[in-house]
Amino acid sequence: MKNKTDNLLARYFGGNASEQDMQVLEQWISTSSDNQVYFDQLTNLYAKLGGTDSNTPKPNTDRAKKLFMAYMSKQNNNQRKIVLDTAHKPIFKRWMVQAASVALIFTLSFSAWLIYTSEQDVVLATGMNLKQEILPDQTQIELSRNSKITYSSNYGKKSRNIRLEGKASFIVGHKGKGTLLISANETFIEDIGTVFSISAYPDSVEVTVNVREGKVHFFTNKNKGIIISANETGIYNKQTKDFTVLKSRNDTTQVNIIHIEFNGVILSEAIKTLNKQYGIVIKFEEPDIGERKITVNFDGENVDMILRIIAETLDLNVKKVNDGYLLSNNKKLHKL
Repeated sequence: MKNKTDNLLARYFGGNASEQDMQVLEQWISTSSDNQVYFDQLTNLYAKLGGTDSNTPKPNTDRAKKLFMAYMSKQNNNQRKIVLDTAHKPIFKRWMVQAASVALIFTLSFSAWLIYTSEQDVVLATGMNLKQEILPDQTQIELSRNSKITYSSNYGKKSRNIRLEGKASFIVGHKGKGTLLISANETFIEDIGTVFSISAYPDSVEVTVNVREGKVHFFTNKNKGIIISANETGIYNKQTKDFTVLKSRNDTTQVNIIHIEFNGVILSEAIKTLNKQYGIVIKFEEPDIGERKITVNFDGENVDMILRIIAETLDLNVKKVNDGYLLSNNKKLHKL
């Protein structure tokens, strides 16, 4: 049934529809609103392709009949030496060829138009060399080695979404529509007017966002996440699903003071952060200690003070050992 309808439409747009065709076409259009909408869309599309005027009226039986009879008269003049009972055969064949050609051209044009207007993925990837790109919204991107970004060919028209694998720095432009939203592994980074960088390699356990100017919202579908401001670094652990904020600033008396914020973070992950930031080794005497969670901020305190605060908060003991520090459960005996 679809093929018959397509052939009927091809004959109509090719100006070769008979009176019977026009009647069938009008009946088909009247059977449902979807058919009416589809016919109107094809009429507009055919007009854009240069096939007809955009104001082409709905099927007109008289006009179609005149076109058809004029066509038949022309063919008869060209075929005067052919007897009447055989003249219709070559005319019919030629008519079918023309209708098929119109249908093919129309189908190809329609397909090309769909491809041209459809949304496509644009991919920018690096190997061992860095790459720089300016997106339609004037966002400047520097893509690190072995990294990839993917965005829509319609980027900036309705939304500004980017997928990142690897590491990239962003200087955000604001010419496009929508808020810049970057997906990196299972996390999302929403721009609030910033210059920032993201590290999100698939084989890394962490996604890291470092903000140089402005702010970003760093979150997942299941965790409302954190707001990261200038000179702060947000870290998301893909295993524990925790967010951590590291802050650093230049001080008049001390350079690169470390500011750390733990918000419901598993202690084992908090200790890994401390080990990394301070270059020390902190261990647990009992493994279950690392399963506890801690919420606390540190603002430039030294390691001894940080561990004392953690111990008091979680009812632990802390002592120095040869290779660093040891945290253990508080084993004080209570008098009866």
